[in-house]
Amino acid sequence: MPSYSTLVQEKIPESSVLRPVPDGVPQSLLCRLFRVQQFNDIHERAAELHLRLPLGKKRLKRLECIRSAGALFIHVPKNGGTSICNQLYGCSMMHQTFRYYRHVTPELSRELPSFAIWRDPVERFVSAWAFARKGGTSTVRIHPSVNALYRSFDTLDDAITHVESQSSPYDVDHVFRPQAWYICGKDGKLEVDRLFPMKQIAQLPELVPAMKGHIIPHLNQNPHAIEVTALQERRIRRLYQQDEALRP
Repeated sequence: MPSYSTLVQEKIPESSVLRPVPDGVPQSLLCRLFRVQQFNDIHERAAELHLRLPLGKKRLKRLECIRSAGALFIHVPKNGGTSICNQLYGCSMMHQTFRYYRHVTPELSRELPSFAIWRDPVERFVSAWAFARKGGTSTVRIHPSVNALYRSFDTLDDAITHVESQSSPYDVDHVFRPQAWYICGKDGKLEVDRLFPMKQIAQLPELVPAMKGHIIPHLNQNPHAIEVTALQERRIRRLYQQDEALRP
C-alpha cells in the first residue's frame, strides 16, 4: 500500500458525492459512489471530504458513551482494544479514526484526552492473518466482502502479497490497515495524546485517569504459532513502515 499521507488526499469528484442522496439508495451504490468496499467506511470518506453526513442512533449513542467516559480511545484493530472499550465505555466500539471523531464532533476530540494502543507490526500482522483466515472470532467477524478471499490465505506470504498489491486501506479489511491510518493526520503526525505499547494494557488503569479502578481482561484471543522468516519480517515492516516510526 502507498503511504498513508498520499492515500488520504485521494480525490473523489465532487459531483459523485456532494449531491443530495435520497432515502432508500442501496448500500452497494453508496459504496461505489464513495469508492469504498465497506458501508461503514462512507463516514471515513465523508470526514476526508469535509462532508457532513447524518449520524444514526447507534453512532450518536457511541459518541455519548465516549463523552460520558471522559476519554477518547481510538480502537485500532488487533491491538487488544475490545476489552478496553468494554471497560471504558461498557460496549464495543467501531474502528473509527481520530479524523472521523474530529470531523463529527470537533469539541469532543479537542477537549477529551485521547489515547491508543500500539503493537509491533509483525506481531500484529501475524495475528491479523490468523484472524482473517478463520473469518474472525465468535464475537468479531471479517467483513463479508473479503471473507471468502481471506479464508483462502493458506500461508502468511499469501496475506502479505495481497496487502502489498492494494492501493488503498479501503481495499482491505480493518485488521490489515496500518495503525497510522487510525491515529495520524493526513500529514502523518500522531493525533492522539498518548500512545501506549500493547505490553502496557494491563497498566492502563494506572496510566489513564478515566480507566482508574478498571481491570482489563484480555479478550478476542486468537492463539497462533508461526515462525516468521527474515524475508517475511522485512516485507511486513516495509509495508507498515509508518507504524514502525510510531513505536513508543
